[in-house]
Amino acid sequence: MAPKAKATPTNLNAITATSQQSRFHTETLDTSFEIDLKAVSISIGERELISSSHLRLKEGVRFGLVGRNGSGKSTLLTAIADKLIPGLSPSIRILLLSQVEDSARATDAPGVGSINVLEHVVKGDKERQAAVEEFEALTKAVESTSLRETQRIVYELRLAARRRDLQEARKVALRRSGARGKDARLEEIKAEGNLKEAESLLENVDTAEIETDIMNQALEMLQNVQVTLDLLETSSTEARAASILSGLGFSQEMMDGPYTSLSGGWRSRCSLATSLLVHSDVLLLDEPSNFLDLEAIIWLEGFLSTQSRTLVLISHDQAFLNNVVEESIILRNKQLEYFEGTPAAFEVNERKRAKQLTGAQEALDKKREHIEKSIQQGKESAKKTGDDNRLKMVKSRQKKLDERWGAETSAKGTRFKLNRDMAGYHLSNRAEIDKVVTEPRIKINIESPEKLRTVGDLIHFDAVEYRFPKAKKAFLEDITFTVSQGGRCAFVGANGQGKVLLPLSPKLIMGTLKPTKGNIVRHPLLKIGYYGQHSVEELSGSQAQSALGRPVTALSYFMEHFEAKGEKVVEQDARKCLGSFGLQGKIASDTPLAQLSGGQKVRLAIALIVFIPPPLLLLDEVTTHVDFDTIQALAKALKTFTGGIIIITHDRWFSRVVIEGESLRHAAPDDDESDVSSSDDEDEEDQAPPGKTYRVGGGKLKLMEKGMAQYVAFVERKLAKKKREDPKT
Repeated sequence: MAPKAKATPTNLNAITATSQQSRFHTETLDTSFEIDLKAVSISIGERELISSSHLRLKEGVRFGLVGRNGSGKSTLLTAIADKLIPGLSPSIRILLLSQVEDSARATDAPGVGSINVLEHVVKGDKERQAAVEEFEALTKAVESTSLRETQRIVYELRLAARRRDLQEARKVALRRSGARGKDARLEEIKAEGNLKEAESLLENVDTAEIETDIMNQALEMLQNVQVTLDLLETSSTEARAASILSGLGFSQEMMDGPYTSLSGGWRSRCSLATSLLVHSDVLLLDEPSNFLDLEAIIWLEGFLSTQSRTLVLISHDQAFLNNVVEESIILRNKQLEYFEGTPAAFEVNERKRAKQLTGAQEALDKKREHIEKSIQQGKESAKKTGDDNRLKMVKSRQKKLDERWGAETSAKGTRFKLNRDMAGYHLSNRAEIDKVVTEPRIKINIESPEKLRTVGDLIHFDAVEYRFPKAKKAFLEDITFTVSQGGRCAFVGANGQGKVLLPLSPKLIMGTLKPTKGNIVRHPLLKIGYYGQHSVEELSGSQAQSALGRPVTALSYFMEHFEAKGEKVVEQDARKCLGSFGLQGKIASDTPLAQLSGGQKVRLAIALIVFIPPPLLLLDEVTTHVDFDTIQALAKALKTFTGGIIIITHDRWFSRVVIEGESLRHAAPDDDESDVSSSDDEDEEDQAPPGKTYRVGGGKLKLMEKGMAQYVAFVERKLAKKKREDPKT
């Protein structure tokens, strides 16, 4: 067996990656953009995330990477992007979305001044920026009347190249050990020597003899960089950048405005724009739909679907994921599994396969029971009659049970043949029927509130208007909607249209902000459980230690939260509530709050608002940070919640399930529910009647009679019109 190559970390929290290597590995094929590595293992410190698994990314295929929070999806993308896994081709260009955020170093450097958004995105393409600067320098060198000046520029560019070579050599040497580490160290030493030589040449350029062919060298370098610029499509970079920014929701005014004036969400869109602009062979996107409204998400779906490069996508938005990807990679039980289809199709296939295997096992058990019964009857008959032939038949049947019992079909579905399907040495002559390996299902329990003692709607907006102080025109006007007891509604719309701000924001709904005109009527017994977009950030920013000097945990935070409100909570009840959200045992009481994953913090934030079930839940982008299994569990719990629900979301699947009452399997349109029992997935009894979906836009509120489907159709028409007006978008 080929030896395993190992990348050695520099600290205990660094990523360690190993893989099986050979001299015939695809690493030697610089023309291949396919990644095919065997026995890949990835760890952080002492925690192993992936164990001896096959990593395969086919060239030009769009993959969806799915798995539970904390399973190692983001770590895997980081290991690929940083080329920590031995065997990755040095020439393959890999880009991870989070890396693009470093583009600020190039654009916000001292002395550069404030640049606009378009310039920021364009300059974020570091390869293009370096090629442009080199082209400008070489053009100056060729046009110079002084050969010494030409030689100086050539030496300066060579010195810059040697520095880049050394930086890359050191990066590789730090990641490798053993024989490969020794070779990498030799390359690093060689790069150090080349750098010193280049530094010496530039230092003595004023006194050194002028090389006779220095002009030819400059011309050759200029020609090479021109080829690079052509390959990078430099002439169209600004136009492509503007088109991408427009698709992501930037107006021309925003593109021309300073980057420093953008909020965190819009800066994240800039990072995404740069990742889409930069040329790469493999593009890795980790939750790119965060901070995007539905219009930008649908545009991004179309853009990514036309990409010819390899794409690996992580997203909690099931509809977005299924509309983009062609194949799925499932990370579970420390293994990478592959499926030629979308994640939704994979779930359907898993359920059908589980049903088929269960049926096959039940049929086999029934057959075994029948044979065992016939054997017993044969023994008794042979004993009474002394029939040797019957005794031989009994022994033959017993031998079949002992040696040849198991699956009667091969993995391909054909009739089982021993010499073909079980060649080699095995402990039995039949394989057992496979068992579907699944992870424990996530369960979230949300208790329903007590029925209010008096009748009446929970909240009613009557022709509400909001106007900013001293503003001549109302920001939003004529807002009218009602949430009855047990009713539910969703608010959707483009960012900046008031959906997250006013007057549908929690500040007006909860009464902390007053309308300019109109009336807001609340039920006298109304209490609201509010989950905000920044709930997770608030938990992350909480104090590292409690008043007793101990690290804050989910349990201690939970207890102190209610104590601060004057409500005494028994620890057993607190543990029970947290446990119902998957925060059991030591995770709740011993794990510091800062070490909980984003999904675990979301569960804690929800537990805080439903511990004492409120008559109305107000959930603002609650699906962000969590995996789809958790979103499914949350949706299932909310479907049977008898209180009122208001959600502000861009998640089409979540809105359709929670507000419109559709099946939990809505995300799997190819699912044949008549072929798969749904008794374990959802209980359609006692769920609330379908709610309403409202679109916020143009300062007003409009009811979507056909729900989320009508809003999606509206966005698609808007994008189609925009494309007709500007085909480059």
